[in-house]
Amino acid sequence: MLVAEVRACIEAHAMLPPGAKVVVAVSGGVDSMALLLALFQLRSVYNMTLIVAHVNHQLRGEEAEQDALFVEQQAVRLGLSFHQTCVDVKALQQSSGISVQQAARQLRYRFLLDVHQALNATRIALGHTADDQAETLLMRLVRGSGPAGFAGIPAVRLPFIRPLITVARPAIYSYLHSERCPWVEDSSNAYPVYLRNRVRLDLLPKLQQYNPQLVRRLNELADMLRAESQVLEQQVDEWALQTLAWQARSRVEICCRLFGLAPVAIQRRLLRRVIEALATSPEAVGFRHIERLRQFMVSGNQERQCSLPGEIGVERRAETILLWNVSRPPDIPCILTLPVPGKVDIVPLNLRLTADVMPKPCYLGRVNPHWALLDLDRIVCPLQVRFRQPGDRFHPLGAPGSKKLQDFFVDTRIPRGERPYVPLVVHNREIVWVVGHRIAEPFKLRLETNRVLRLQCCTLQEAHS
Repeated sequence: MLVAEVRACIEAHAMLPPGAKVVVAVSGGVDSMALLLALFQLRSVYNMTLIVAHVNHQLRGEEAEQDALFVEQQAVRLGLSFHQTCVDVKALQQSSGISVQQAARQLRYRFLLDVHQALNATRIALGHTADDQAETLLMRLVRGSGPAGFAGIPAVRLPFIRPLITVARPAIYSYLHSERCPWVEDSSNAYPVYLRNRVRLDLLPKLQQYNPQLVRRLNELADMLRAESQVLEQQVDEWALQTLAWQARSRVEICCRLFGLAPVAIQRRLLRRVIEALATSPEAVGFRHIERLRQFMVSGNQERQCSLPGEIGVERRAETILLWNVSRPPDIPCILTLPVPGKVDIVPLNLRLTADVMPKPCYLGRVNPHWALLDLDRIVCPLQVRFRQPGDRFHPLGAPGSKKLQDFFVDTRIPRGERPYVPLVVHNREIVWVVGHRIAEPFKLRLETNRVLRLQCCTLQEAHS
C-alpha cells in the first residue's frame, strides 16, 4: 500500500526521470528507512541507482555514531553505496548566531548537494511526510507566516524530491513492521526545547481531538495554497519585469508609479521577493516592515528614507525607490573609460553612461539630474568613470570653491550606504560630474562655450528600449 502511494506521488509530480541516480538522505529513523526501502522496491520500475547518504551532526555522542553504523549496515545489506560525513553544528551555530536546528539543516543540505554533484546524481530524496507537512504549517501559524509560508513543504524543489510527502506516519510504521525493517530512534526527538517537537508531541495530538483528520486537512490546505501561490508568483514575475531594475542582486530600483498600479497582494509579494534577495536576515523583516515599506512607496509623501531591519537601506529618488544591502557591496570596477563620443556600461549597478558632442543649445529645458551639459573645450578626452577615493575633492556648481567629496555627500543628503556607488566622471583626476547630483563649476557652460559635451545616465533597460 505504501509503495503504491509513493509511486503515485512520484508520478503525480514527475519526480524521477528514467535511469535516475538518486542520493537518499538516511538518518536511520522511521521516515528515512521507509523512504529507502520504498525506493529500493521501486528501483526496477524507474531503473534507479540508489546512493545512501548519512550525516552525523555530532550532537548526540555515542548514539549518533551508532546511528551512522546502523545506516551503513543497512546500505551494505541492500547492496547500495554509502557516503557519510561528520559536521560541526555547534561551531556553525555559534559563529552565525542561528539555531542549532538551522545550522544542522544547512550543513546537512550542503553535504547532500556535494554528494549529488560529485557523483553526477539526478535527484536527492528526502523523507518528509504528511505529518511533517502538518507540523510545519502549525509551526508557521504559531510563529507567524504569510500565504506563501502556508504553502508548506514542496514535493519537488530540484534536485530535492520528497516521495513520502503524502504518506501519514501511521502508514509508515505499519509498512516497516510488515517488511520487518528495523530503524533507530533519535532521542533528541523527545526534547521539548525544539518547537517542532512540542508541536508533534503536544499541540498536534490536542488538535486531533477536535478533528482526527487534521493531518490530512492541513495537507489539503497546503496543496491549495501552493497552487494558488504559484499563480500569484507568475503574476509577480510579470510585474517584476516592469517595476524592478536589479543591480547585481545587491541593489534594486523600483518604479513607484508602476508599483502603485499593482494589486496589494502583488505589491506585498513583490516586496517580500526583494527583501529575501537583499536581506542578510530576511526572517527579521516581518509583515509590519513590508507594510511600512509598501505604504512608503504608494503614499506619495516626500520622506526620503524608510528604516528596515536586515541591513536594508531604502532611499526615495525622483520617481523610484532604491533598496540595497549595506553590508553586501556590488563588485564594481575600479576605473572605466568613457570615450567621447561613446558609452560605458557599469553592469553591477545596471547603469549606462553615454557621451556625445552637440552645438551650444539655445534652450536647455528643465533640469534633469540624469544628464549633464559641460564645456567640452575645457575637457581632455577620453573621460574616466570611477567611484570615490580617499582625499577626493569636488567644486560643486554654484559653490565658491572646492570641498571634500564626503562633505558634498553629506550636504546633499546622500545616504551613507549609497555613497560608495555614486559614479564620478573624471577628467585629469578632477571630478567633472557627480552622476545624478551635480556638475563641477569649472566645467559649466559659458557665453564663450563653442562645443557642448552632453553626458547622460540611464539604466541598461532604458538604454535597450
